[in-house]
Amino acid sequence: MKVTVCLTDLNGALKARTESFIHANWPQVTIYSDSGNSPARGKNNDGATLTITNRNSVTPQPRTNLSETIIVNDESIEELLFLVNAKLGRLTGSEILRPDRVSSVKAPLSRREFIFGMLSRHPAPANARDDAPVVSAESCEARFGCTKCVESCPAPGALEVREGSLIVSGEHCIRCGLCAGICPVAAIQVPEIPEKAYLGLLTAIQNSHAPRKTLVITCNQRVVQKTPWVDVEHVPGIGVIGVRQLAMAASTSIDATIVYCANGLCVGKERVKRAVDLISSITKATPPSVYYLEGKEAAAEIEHIHNSVRKAQRAVERAANPWKDYVTALESISAGNAQASGLGITDIQIAESCTLCNACVDKCPHRALEIEGGELIFDSRNCTGCGYCHQICPEDAITLLERDGPIEFVKKPVYRDDMVRCSECNSPYASVKMIRKVSALLQTDRMVPVCPTCREAGMYDVLLGKSSVKKAVN
Repeated sequence: MKVTVCLTDLNGALKARTESFIHANWPQVTIYSDSGNSPARGKNNDGATLTITNRNSVTPQPRTNLSETIIVNDESIEELLFLVNAKLGRLTGSEILRPDRVSSVKAPLSRREFIFGMLSRHPAPANARDDAPVVSAESCEARFGCTKCVESCPAPGALEVREGSLIVSGEHCIRCGLCAGICPVAAIQVPEIPEKAYLGLLTAIQNSHAPRKTLVITCNQRVVQKTPWVDVEHVPGIGVIGVRQLAMAASTSIDATIVYCANGLCVGKERVKRAVDLISSITKATPPSVYYLEGKEAAAEIEHIHNSVRKAQRAVERAANPWKDYVTALESISAGNAQASGLGITDIQIAESCTLCNACVDKCPHRALEIEGGELIFDSRNCTGCGYCHQICPEDAITLLERDGPIEFVKKPVYRDDMVRCSECNSPYASVKMIRKVSALLQTDRMVPVCPTCREAGMYDVLLGKSSVKKAVN
């Protein structure tokens, strides 16, 4: 994302130090160091803007997901640069979520509207940004049967899976963010803080040399007291923060991540509280590094938590894959007896009807299944629980379950059958149950065990008159 920093009415030393810091750490950022040379508002449609200003200067512009203002008070230069680093981490990772990446529909015309002649609706202003969640068709697993977001959505009609695609109704959506918080592969994002922006924010804070680091994510940043080494980020609803996002924050060197609902009215608060409890229950850190606060009175607790929490420094490598990042984070923070219930980890059961036909192996979008030596191998590290294997299994032999018990990411055999070896090349090519099934379908007891490769070669030999192999294909 193209980002512009506007330095307005700062004293010479502060401005010079800020410019030097940005040039050294964010070389891709453009700096305007005086108000007269600032870019025109509204013309920077494809970029983000960070304004750093003295409190006695211009009135800060209203914040959007692509613009933000830091008002300089009496903090030290190091404290200011901590905030600058965090904001640039988020803004450079932000992106304009284009309409062509979202499936969106309008609500159907109601009977009342039709009766009263309201046959047309006023379009949104040309400069208005749609703040409804955006769906990435490339990564959304609705096409594989996943409905986690639809099941969690509290607004009837806001989400719908239609012909394998997730449809978002901007009119029914209440912007609670729960769909984004629950999606295991970050296919649903809110414009306020998309996945790349969240990762950029965590990385920037983690890489800061601040003596302590606290991140506050809130639905109302205005009621949070400004505190040194505390970065406050606004979200439309705290529901955007789920177990995946909290685990990723807990796996960094950020001392405390606080999710704060200022008025206690966020629709997603119960799910967020549950997520905080889950991450706190599995972590090795004491005290835990994730917290939930609610109500205006609780705002005072932010500073207390910030001053009291310390945790071991850690830095987790990102895999550029939301699910793999989550798995890595869980492995990093989990204590030895940590329980998996509620964390979205999938387990699998295979019924005796399985014939090792290879359909699930071929179709699994995440390569979580493979067949080796007569064994079906399941890799829970790769499985997001989309359910596609269950849908396409011709034997209806696959059941997906939520992992219950200790957290475990292993590659393990989940089913086994004896394999029939090819009479020509001696390689195993089909399970005993598959051979029996084919025999029953063909209504014959005579099945010559020849693998597809040798069978194809034998047919060519028959055509060429090589009788020595005719018996293998007759």
